[in-house]
Amino acid sequence: MASGVRDFNVTLASRLALLAIGLGTQSCLAWVLGPSGRGAYAVCLVFASILSLVFMIGSDVACIYYVASKRFSLSQGVVQTFVSGGIGSVLAVGAGVLVLQLPLEFVTKAGRESLYLALVSIPIGFWGGTLFNLLVALQEFVSYAIVATLASLVQLALILGLVWGLDWGVNGALLATIAQNVLTMGMLLVLFRRRHGLQWVKPTVSGLWETFHYGIRYYLGKISNEVNFQMGTMILSMTAPRDLIGLFDMAAQLTARAMTLPDVLATIMVPRVAGDPQGRPALVAQCARVVAVVCGAMLLVLVIFATPIVRLLFSPAFLPSVPLIRILAAGVFIRCAAKIFATYLTCTDRPGLASAATASGMVVNVALLLALMPVIGLAGAAVAMVGNYVVSSAILTIGFQRISGLGVRATWAPRWSDWAPLAAVWRRVRGRAAPAAADRP
Repeated sequence: MASGVRDFNVTLASRLALLAIGLGTQSCLAWVLGPSGRGAYAVCLVFASILSLVFMIGSDVACIYYVASKRFSLSQGVVQTFVSGGIGSVLAVGAGVLVLQLPLEFVTKAGRESLYLALVSIPIGFWGGTLFNLLVALQEFVSYAIVATLASLVQLALILGLVWGLDWGVNGALLATIAQNVLTMGMLLVLFRRRHGLQWVKPTVSGLWETFHYGIRYYLGKISNEVNFQMGTMILSMTAPRDLIGLFDMAAQLTARAMTLPDVLATIMVPRVAGDPQGRPALVAQCARVVAVVCGAMLLVLVIFATPIVRLLFSPAFLPSVPLIRILAAGVFIRCAAKIFATYLTCTDRPGLASAATASGMVVNVALLLALMPVIGLAGAAVAMVGNYVVSSAILTIGFQRISGLGVRATWAPRWSDWAPLAAVWRRVRGRAAPAAADRP
């Protein structure tokens, strides 16, 4: 338990720092680019992420899982990351270049130059992100916190310099992201070499097959999970002006910040669940209960104070997004509570069930989008995302309960012991503060 509390403290501290830096980054983009420019930036990110998802075939999740479960050495995991990512990137960039030759409306929303920069970000983003998450598989949580914080600070500094200082707009924001991922890769490769003896190993057909086989089982789920979050922006990029795209994307990004806590717990649980034959279901259920309470309180605060938060952080131009934030908060709460169950399924070698959950949510998302957006506009996109989260979270929860053998009561009934790790942290903080207080005259 002590190591788990330590890892939680380190990871939570880093994620809170990243939350603050991320809000600063989004605030800078909102104030400088405005809803229209923010919409163009969102179109570029969606374009790159969808191409990456389609052609990477879940190989990033596969490499992380195999290193965490000790089936790959770190060197094998890194080599497989570069090889599988390289193959997928060639296909993704090639497909993207062909798409940009077509007279599609979304191209005019962002501009060809910006979309070509988005294509450059595909391999860089995949390699940087996967190498970064290999720190989780190695249980290098302190290094994870340091690298994440440094990389985010560099990205914020570059955005301030390129977007605000040089007025490069959307292209400056994309270049900042590319540079940040290159820096992250460099830091990680040096760290892996010095601390874990990283060396070149020849990629094998069997290793590539294992990566592909796991990835293809999680493929539908990975695509659906990202598409679910991006679906509203995708549809809007084809049908709506740039300012409406920017308003919706900002609302989605802000409410998604509430997932900081489940992301922290999912991060520290990956090696623990993957390394245990049963997947530690009681601990997973405990995490879900804690997340439900804490994230529910956070989202309630956001709903109540949405107007001043948006006005202060993102400028009055984004105030029309406040109703969207209040709708999305309900779906994000449900998603937060069930998110840890997806980690349990993927780390107990059942990625297909996680795929089924997210794919089902995607079907609901698309159906509601098509039905509601022509009637109620942006609010329809928000309601569709809520519907997606309700359906996918229900399937994840039912799947977890059936596989783990824990019933509804065992999974969700609150108990005082749920808060024991946080109580231990509080006692430690008070114990450190007491001597300092005693020293004061």
